[in-house]
Amino acid sequence: MRATIAGTAHSEWTKFRSIPSNIPTLVVAVVLMVGAGALTAYRAGEGYQASAQGTFDATYISMYGGFLFAQITVGALGVLVMTSEYATGMIRTSLTVVPRRGRLLGAKVGTFGLIALATGEASSFSAFWLGQAAIGGAGAPTANLGQPGVLRAVVGMGLVWALVGLVGVAVGCLMRATTGAITLVVAVNFIIPIIGPRLLPEAAGDWVTTYWPISAGLQVITTVEDTTGLPPWTGLGVMAGFTAVLLAAAFAVFRTRDA
Repeated sequence: MRATIAGTAHSEWTKFRSIPSNIPTLVVAVVLMVGAGALTAYRAGEGYQASAQGTFDATYISMYGGFLFAQITVGALGVLVMTSEYATGMIRTSLTVVPRRGRLLGAKVGTFGLIALATGEASSFSAFWLGQAAIGGAGAPTANLGQPGVLRAVVGMGLVWALVGLVGVAVGCLMRATTGAITLVVAVNFIIPIIGPRLLPEAAGDWVTTYWPISAGLQVITTVEDTTGLPPWTGLGVMAGFTAVLLAAAFAVFRTRDA
């Protein structure tokens, strides 16, 4: 029986729900995003000084602290969506049912991409609202969705969340080994952009801070003008382009490599 696109996507959704660790892992990511974000937002509010009014970005602060922790979980979950099939041998069954490899991987990418986007947007709005309450409770000025750039930043945070997950899927497909793929995803999205600029020569560190995919993408969640970084949507475009290249490589390898 020929597997349709809709049937393949539904199968991927069933697979995602049937792995016991997936939903709890996704919940942990949301809790980290919202909970850790509120804590860091409160501390940032406590440290607020009136002299910093022009540079205090309450929107960015309410989401970035939690995202630092949540992105590791989201990226790891993206890896597991792919590598768990190799670890269990299920990939051979999947390819028997859906021999068109591009369709199978496309359904996997599309299904997980929608899951990541939905949870990312829900987490972003929740982190923003709870973060503003925390910042206001600490005595610092807050932001609202009606202010310039704020809605773009909150929606953009959900998009960055989804892209991090898709990077995990692509790396998982390319490497097929869970531990190595998660290590690489953590290095790409967490270690290099945060620690790299502190270890590299100044020029190289500035390049990483500006153009490294996750660093560029996070420009979309800023609402205070940053003359040293890329414009918000340009930065997100850099991250989206990087993700697209990784996914294209994953499709190319998946089509030709033995299961």
